[in-house]
Amino acid sequence: MSIPTRQLGKTGLDVSILGFGGGHFARKHISVEQSVALVQRAIDAGLTFMDNAWEYHDGESERRMGLAIEGRRDQVVLMTKVCGRDRATAEEHLHESLARLRTDVIDVWQFHEINYDNDPEWIRSADGALEAAEAARKAGKVRFIGFTGHKHPDILLHMLDIGFDWDTCQLPINVADYHFRSFQRLVLPELLKRNIGVIGMKSL
Repeated sequence: MSIPTRQLGKTGLDVSILGFGGGHFARKHISVEQSVALVQRAIDAGLTFMDNAWEYHDGESERRMGLAIEGRRDQVVLMTKVCGRDRATAEEHLHESLARLRTDVIDVWQFHEINYDNDPEWIRSADGALEAAEAARKAGKVRFIGFTGHKHPDILLHMLDIGFDWDTCQLPINVADYHFRSFQRLVLPELLKRNIGVIGMKSL
């Protein structure tokens, strides 16, 4: 995972150019001790941005990251992602993520995989997941709110226009992307214009 700018847009979060992706470090062939050591070595090397998601390895990625950053929480910008689209499910996911990550607050909470045409309306609807995010921020459990997606740039553009002031967006940034349904050419300029923090993924 890469972060093209030193700060995440309007969040003002000062993070490293490279982040630690949480999608693979908790695979079954990797021990808990090895996972924890990987995260801690990354922090020692100056990687301050930690990525994760509620669904990664059935929660094991969050659990192991929580073990790794215990006692080091103030050294990292912690991001995780929520899969729920309705308010009740999103709130349940948030409480589970907080417990697994052993923290009282998530710095960046993003709606995971906005890959379907109806996702924006579903999240924005009455009793939708966005209500959970706004309530969590008001309660101090979440600092910044964003979304991710890698299926089609038009869906992310739709997400930008649902009437919410987003803090971050995570999207593919790589050489191949430029040539087909390009997030770089279609979505990135709009994010920069709106001063939304850009988090690059799938860079390799």
